[in-house]
Amino acid sequence: MRIVTLVGIRKSGKTTTTEQLVRAIRARGKTVGTCKSIGCPAFSMDAPGSNTRRHMQSGANAVCARGKRETDLLFPGVLPLSRILQDFGNMDYVILEGDTRAPVSRLVAAFTMEDARERMNEKTIALVGKIATGDRSTLPLPAFDPLQDIEALLDFIDREVPETEATDGLDDALSDDLEKKNRLFCAGCTHHAKDAVTVTVGGKPMQLTEAQKQTILSWAQTGCP
Repeated sequence: MRIVTLVGIRKSGKTTTTEQLVRAIRARGKTVGTCKSIGCPAFSMDAPGSNTRRHMQSGANAVCARGKRETDLLFPGVLPLSRILQDFGNMDYVILEGDTRAPVSRLVAAFTMEDARERMNEKTIALVGKIATGDRSTLPLPAFDPLQDIEALLDFIDREVPETEATDGLDDALSDDLEKKNRLFCAGCTHHAKDAVTVTVGGKPMQLTEAQKQTILSWAQTGCP
């Protein structure tokens, strides 16, 4: 499988690029899997009070929710990348959106080169998203507008990204210099707007869910993370 990770500042074109790549790959008769990394400390696909949450809280090592349209597997804790990829079988491509630590070829979505540089590393092979919609002549790497150049981007990936097996070598995570900055990235998140509370950070009001607020308060009380 060819594995790429796609990172970038919010609203810079990460998900648009992922969507367009998936469509282009499928149009060529190939298979593709995606994995979205979510930095929100309060995020869970499992609703509080649900039966599956009760299963998990009772100590199950894994919980499966099988519905009419989908099957969801829930694991307590973060699985290593190699283990996740085992469930992707023999996919032709895997796109990791938001995984800043995966030791694989990286696409960076950004508005400006300042945004991009904060997210580039030695694995970065191209720039995508908003930064690719303007003048590209001064950019240090190939740049692709996902709405105009998706076929060219996919051809580029085919040339530049090697076939990779899902071995434990993928679990040697790269350091993430953005970790501290990303801890509060959910501030202002509208995903849980009905439960949002307002807190003041650095003199600025921010919208957090109650769960996010409590998580951050616990960090302050314990000195972690």
